[in-house]
Amino acid sequence: MTVSGHWGSSTSFDERHPSLGLFITFEGIDGSGKSTLAGSVFRKLAERLGTDRMVMTHEPGGWDGGEVLRETLIGGDLKSVLTETLLFLADRAEHVERVIRPGLGAGKVILCERYSDSTLAYQVFGKSFPRGVVEEISAGGRFPRPDLTFWLDVPVRVALGRIVARKGKPDRFEKDGPLLERIRLGYGTLCHEEPERVKRMDGTNDPGDLADTMVSSIMALLMKKGGWR
Repeated sequence: MTVSGHWGSSTSFDERHPSLGLFITFEGIDGSGKSTLAGSVFRKLAERLGTDRMVMTHEPGGWDGGEVLRETLIGGDLKSVLTETLLFLADRAEHVERVIRPGLGAGKVILCERYSDSTLAYQVFGKSFPRGVVEEISAGGRFPRPDLTFWLDVPVRVALGRIVARKGKPDRFEKDGPLLERIRLGYGTLCHEEPERVKRMDGTNDPGDLADTMVSSIMALLMKKGGWR
């Protein structure tokens, strides 16, 4: 486990998990298609593995009682990036203990929309919060490290167009174009740092083709790990 300073090169602050479970995360700027693809991948995998083997979750608020934190983070009017970052990390700590760690221990395949890379991309690269602080807290929380992360990369103008078409009014993260540009660059940096874990996917491609590619990658990883019977 390593901790780097601000703008450092290591994101391996969380832990490898030894179980036969598989931890898959979906990342990208708002409007990149994460929710659609995560749902499609879940359905396709459930046909092969059975729904009892699968867990679909998200951050923030993907645990019983987490809706209040999600509303505060997404719809609230937070002024301090420190408050924002610590709330995201607090949400993750509960999410890990209540959902992710138990699921991995039971050998399940966990699909999670947003996780630790979101905090680095949004709060560190997007809003200049010290990276070392995020990584130190994450190390202390012993957050499991994803086995595979799909980064849905789309141009900001495309993402903003999708957001407006879908719901008309962007939330406080979605309406800041320059912020989204910095976040997108941050994801690119994370992908460069950990190319074996973070896989860039062109989010402008056909969603069906993207889902099939993701499912193939997950099944191959599951077989390699010995979790496919």
